Amino acid sequence: MATAADLMTLDIPRSDRHRTVGDMIAALRDHTWDEVGHIYLVDDQATLVGQVPIERLLQAKEQTYLAELEGSPPIEVLPGDAAETVALRAVERHDADVAVIDNRRRLLGAIPIGRLLALLHEEHVDNFLRMGGVSRMDHLHLSLTVQQTLTAVRSRLPWLMVGLGGGFLASGVASAYETSLKNEVALAFFLPLVVYMADAVGTQTETILVRRLAYGEVSLWEQLARESVIGASIGAIVAVVASGGLWLWNGHPALAVVVGASLGVTAVVATITASLLPMGLARLGADPALASGPVATVVQDILSVGIYLMIATALLPM
Repeated sequence: MATAADLMTLDIPRSDRHRTVGDMIAALRDHTWDEVGHIYLVDDQATLVGQVPIERLLQAKEQTYLAELEGSPPIEVLPGDAAETVALRAVERHDADVAVIDNRRRLLGAIPIGRLLALLHEEHVDNFLRMGGVSRMDHLHLSLTVQQTLTAVRSRLPWLMVGLGGGFLASGVASAYETSLKNEVALAFFLPLVVYMADAVGTQTETILVRRLAYGEVSLWEQLARESVIGASIGAIVAVVASGGLWLWNGHPALAVVVGASLGVTAVVATITASLLPMGLARLGADPALASGPVATVVQDILSVGIYLMIATALLPM
């Protein structure tokens, strides 16, 4: 995973506060800089003390001291900070660039906004492709030559194989309850409903969590507690609506209770699972976005099928 050090440039304009605008502009003209969004102000120990936006410098009179032109405090990051987190902070603040400092607040360099925006674009594209189980290679190839077609197939097929394996596992779980399905055929009618709702609730949780993880650390227990409450609330509402509607529709109260209870339980399980997968990957140093898409769908499908048929077996007379 890229860090602030990977995007940093060392070739930035820096000065003390007591320099005049005229002197600073002359110094800028004498050198080609990698980044000139700000003039970074430092003290005698190279400690970052402020910044001057380049537009203020260009509008000021030559005799003005840089100390009089200081803007808002710069965004300060450490070299080891995650690059995506840094980029999101910069975009939220609408800053032109980010200062990189060490543990003693000495200025090391800066990250130009162009590099941060490029990183966010790459992450945005990659996350969308992962959600669909498609690699960047497939995304880039738009023509239909034999080689490019084979490349596209190779990029898509692994995730589809994951889905195929998950489908076989879900079928295996369902086959364990063959007797229940034979005795109450109507159970099969609502299996897609339970699976879909679990996938939908899980996807919502994953989407929000992956975004939160991009901004920094997220407490596991706070996340689980928060999403469990949300999942239970959503599950309760969906369960009441679904069971009431089903009861009125076919007059089968026991089946209505089974479907409603399954929707409620799978909603809670989906939020917990969708929290554990991305956070587990983040703890391992992998991209949390990998948990979304095919992997999460497979896990949610297997769990929801098992929960639904387990509840049906327990509540329906067989």
